[in-house]
Amino acid sequence: MNYALHITVAAEQDLAAAVDHIEFVLMNPTAADDLLNEAEVKINALASFPNKFALVDDPMLASWGIRFTHVKNFLAFYVVSEEYHQIAVIRFLYEKSNWISVLKRGFSLV
Repeated sequence: MNYALHITVAAEQDLAAAVDHIEFVLMNPTAADDLLNEAEVKINALASFPNKFALVDDPMLASWGIRFTHVKNFLAFYVVSEEYHQIAVIRFLYEKSNWISVLKRGFSLV
């Protein structure tokens, strides 16, 4: 049974910023399109197998139930609600960024 998929405003903004940076700063619209396409495929696949990917390797964040999947050089972070049968993608961050610090500041499910 598939889970409902929700992408938070923060995650949408993260993805848009990454795509814009690749397209307009790095001047590579093909790579920007590829990132967007792969993000769509990987995020939509979470609905079928939400617990397929591991919890993050940080005790505090793992206690919050934050999981991630790789999307090219980025990480899509998400939480699973078994009660509501829903997945919320909370952030979409560059894998070499200090994403632990970003996530520890908290996140909204809106």
